[in-house]
Amino acid sequence: MKLKIESDVYNISKRILDIDKDYYIVYNTSTKKYEVHCSSQKDTTYCVTVPYSTLDERTLNYVYQTSSKNIDKILSKIESDNISQENAQIDGVLSQFTDSLKNL
Repeated sequence: MKLKIESDVYNISKRILDIDKDYYIVYNTSTKKYEVHCSSQKDTTYCVTVPYSTLDERTLNYVYQTSSKNIDKILSKIESDNISQENAQIDGVLSQFTDSLKNL
């Protein structure tokens, strides 16, 4: 069962509307987790499961960071992280190669 959260201690259920006017929060009693839904989405309203056990400022930050409105920032961050990871792997291989040459 999913229970719509109409109010909470920190007003997260109201403040989330600043990110998107169609967002709302439910508590999924099966998973015992909070979920963010969007009433204007096609097919399904589900957006994201909140990774915290309580609704607080972290919830707003998480939802903001994962909002589709920020897709360009998200994709740019993913690309940047991928490049950094590739460079670290290349550096590791070069370091191993250099070390093996020193041992010859």
